[in-house]
Amino acid sequence: MAVTMSMSGLKPTLALRTQRVQTRKVAMPKVAARGHKQVTKAFDDVNLTVTVVNGTCLLLGRFAFLPYQRAQIAKAGLPVQNGLTYEAAGDKYAKEASFLTATNDPAGFSLIDVMAWGSIGHALAFFVLAAASNGYAGPV
Repeated sequence: MAVTMSMSGLKPTLALRTQRVQTRKVAMPKVAARGHKQVTKAFDDVNLTVTVVNGTCLLLGRFAFLPYQRAQIAKAGLPVQNGLTYEAAGDKYAKEASFLTATNDPAGFSLIDVMAWGSIGHALAFFVLAAASNGYAGPV
């Protein structure tokens, strides 16, 4: 004898029979005739907007903000404790992961920089597309 269990409030009730759900067939839409060709646009306004905003952010990050960021990091220096950096004090996990920051770019624009500025570019592109589809015309 099979016992089915369901919850009714917080108390379980036993010996409830399951009901069969009646299904019906749904008519599928007809496929277009064989002579019909679907046209796909490779560069629509959404793709173009994301590409331009993302490229602009990457260029700004590489040529405008990278020298400033590197200067700020050099000015701040490494964290110290009792006059020694963490790595000099013996913390083997404080060493910088060189495989993430290694690059062939002359200015040192690394994979982390590309991912960070690309994320900013995608976020700004989403904002531009959302504002454009919302009918926002800017301050009047």
